[in-house]
Amino acid sequence: MLAKYRTHWPRIGAVIAMLIGGATAMSARRLTKPQILSAANLMALMAHQYEEYVYPGYFPGQFNRGLFNSDSPRNYPLNPQTAMVINTCLAYPFYVAPVLFPKKKWLGLAPVLVGFSQIVLHGIVIPRKAGATYGPGVLTALLLHLPIGIGYVKAVGQGGSLGRADWAKGLGGAVSSAVFGVAVPNMVMRDPNSPYAFTAKQMGPYGV
Repeated sequence: MLAKYRTHWPRIGAVIAMLIGGATAMSARRLTKPQILSAANLMALMAHQYEEYVYPGYFPGQFNRGLFNSDSPRNYPLNPQTAMVINTCLAYPFYVAPVLFPKKKWLGLAPVLVGFSQIVLHGIVIPRKAGATYGPGVLTALLLHLPIGIGYVKAVGQGGSLGRADWAKGLGGAVSSAVFGVAVPNMVMRDPNSPYAFTAKQMGPYGV
């Protein structure tokens, strides 16, 4: 089962996103606007992951070969096991938290700021290093994370001003997510001899 989930988690995430959308619509009267937008941001995350790993889906190739010039881009430094852990075990709770605890404004700000950073990462940093004009993940960041994030900030502001402490904690949460939710797992789990390898499709134009 784990092997199947390792292969299909982005597709399973897409189905979960649809279920979340339906559940959010059915519960809308009981949810605050920030909660609804946080749920939308969670769905945007799953759409973002689909763009990265399924269609067009060649983020792994662009990341490993284009950004790090790996000699083993099918499994180093990022491999499917690490991708699954980062994108599900670590990312999902991070995005679910503000739905469950809406009074903690910084919990919603943190994933919003991460979403904003995805525009820079997938739209500028990785493509420029890889010599490309497009990075898988940038469209969902621009079309979903950006407007949802702006809407969240406005909605929370209407219910009471966002203080410096909220922004500081939100920024701290975003940075911590990048460090402990992405960088550290990549460093700890990287293995040029990993038995887990991305598909040729996920390598895209960066395959060898």
